Amino acid sequence: MGDAVEALFISTGSEDNTTCSVQDLRTGTDLMRYKGGGCAQHHGLEMIHLNYVFAANSAKPLLHVWPINKQEQMAGLRFVVPGKVNALALTPDGNFLVAGIQENIYLWHMNSGRMLNTLSKHYQAVTCLRFTDNGEHFISGGKDGSVLVWDLTFSAAPLDTGGGKDSTDPLYSFNDHGLAITDLYSGIGGIRSYLYTVSLDRCCKVYDLCGGVLLLSVVFPVALHSVIVNKMETTVYVGSGDGKVFAFHMEKAPRMKEYHLEEEEIQAFVGHTAGKAITCLALNLSASTLVSGGDDNQVCVWDVGSRQLIKSLPQNGSVTNLRIRLLSPAIFLPEHKQPQLFADSLKRMISPPDDNDGIELLIDEASSRGRKTPELDYTISYPGTDEEIILKLIASMSTGGDAEDEAESEVEAEEVESAAEEVQSENEEMESAAEEESGAEEVQSDAEDEPITSETSDVEVQKLLTENARLKEESKRLFDLMFKYVTSDPPALVDITADKPKRKKQRQN
Repeated sequence: MGDAVEALFISTGSEDNTTCSVQDLRTGTDLMRYKGGGCAQHHGLEMIHLNYVFAANSAKPLLHVWPINKQEQMAGLRFVVPGKVNALALTPDGNFLVAGIQENIYLWHMNSGRMLNTLSKHYQAVTCLRFTDNGEHFISGGKDGSVLVWDLTFSAAPLDTGGGKDSTDPLYSFNDHGLAITDLYSGIGGIRSYLYTVSLDRCCKVYDLCGGVLLLSVVFPVALHSVIVNKMETTVYVGSGDGKVFAFHMEKAPRMKEYHLEEEEIQAFVGHTAGKAITCLALNLSASTLVSGGDDNQVCVWDVGSRQLIKSLPQNGSVTNLRIRLLSPAIFLPEHKQPQLFADSLKRMISPPDDNDGIELLIDEASSRGRKTPELDYTISYPGTDEEIILKLIASMSTGGDAEDEAESEVEAEEVESAAEEVQSENEEMESAAEEESGAEEVQSDAEDEPITSETSDVEVQKLLTENARLKEESKRLFDLMFKYVTSDPPALVDITADKPKRKKQRQN
C-alpha cells in the first residue's frame, strides 16, 4: 500500500481537458488527473470516501463522476440534472446529494437515483451548500444574504404535521448578512456545532446551531470570499477580495456581538496578486499548513505558525475548489477496485412513492411474540423457613451510616422479624392441620363402606385453593416488605440476630 500522503485536489476554470488534478501536498508530485468534465463549478467538487470524485459542470446541467483511479468518467452512467448546478454537497456516507440550481435545492438518494424533494425558500440563487459532520443537517447560503439550516430527515421524507407548519421549512433562517453569502463552514458536533459564514458585506458571522443564535460578527476592511477553521476551532481563516488571507483567533474574541477589525491588528498571509479574490481555502490534518487558491491562477501553500509562503503552484485558470485528503498513492493504481454504488442515473422529477418501498426486517419466532416485560415470581421456593431466609439476608448486609437513621432501620427490621414470625406460626398451624387431615384419611380408609360425597370433596378443594391464594398473597407481601428494606438506603442496618432474645423479652414486658 505504501505510506499515506496528504493529497491536494485542485479544480480550475481553465478550458483545457483537465477538470481536476491531484498532487502530493509535500512534494508537489502529480498523482492523478481527471479529464473530460469541462470546468468545475465553484463549490462543485465532492468525493464519496476515497472511491469516486464528483464535479458539477460550470456551463452545462451535468454532474461528472470519476472512479478515483481512472482519468475517464464512468461509462454508461450520465448524471443529467434539471439545470446548471451552482453548488453541491454530499453526506459523509455518500448516500444523499443536495444541489443548488438557481434558487432551488434538489435532494437525491444516490444509490437509487431517486429525486426525493425540492426546497424553494431562497429568493435568489443558491451559492454554497454544506453538510454537518454527522450528515443529519445541511446549510445553504444564497445571493439573497440568507443562511438556512435544514433537517435532512424532514427534507427527504416530508410529513404532514397537522399543525399548519410545513415540515420542509428550514430549522433555522438567518438573515443577518446584507449581501450574497460566499462561503460556509460547519464545525464538529452536528447540530451542536458552530457555523461560520462569510459574505460580500465584509462580515464573518459565528452562529450556535444548537440554539440558533448569532454569537459574534467580525467586520473586516474588505469583502470576504472564503472561510476555513482549524479542528479545534481556535483560529478562523478568511479569504478576502484583495488577495490576502486574514486570521482571527477565537480564544481572543471580544466581549461584544459585533467587532470591527482594523488594518494594523489583522494577521494576514500576503503572497497572492493584489486585487484578486481568494476563492477557496484548505487546511491539512495537523492545521500546520494552509492552502489558498484565487483568481490570480495560483495555489499558495503557507506555514501557519510563521505565515510564510512555502511554495506557489501556478495553474492554467482561476482556482475554483481545493480539497485535502489523507490517502495512499496505491489507490490510484488500476487494480484498485471501487464498490458499485449507483444503480441508476439521477431522476429529473420527484419519484412517487412505491409500494415496494420499505425497510427489510428479519423476524424470528422470539420477536414475533413481541416484547414481554419480565415478572417477579413470588412462588420460588428457597431452602429454609421464611424467617431464616430473611434473617440471613439481613445479616449478610453491611452495616454503617448516620446514627440519626438507626432507629428507623431498627423499626423496619422489627417489622420484618414480626412478619416472619407470623408466617412461621401459620406454617406450623398448616402442618398440624395437614397431620389431622392425614389421620382423618387413615380413619376413612378403614371405613371402606362410608362413601365420600362430591360436596365434601369440593369444599375441601375450595378450602385448599383459598389457603393457597392466601399464602401467595402473604408471600408477596413479605417479599415486597423485604425488597423495600433491602433496596432502601438506610444509613445503618441492624443485625437483629444478635439481640433477638432481648427484643422478644422487651415486647413481652
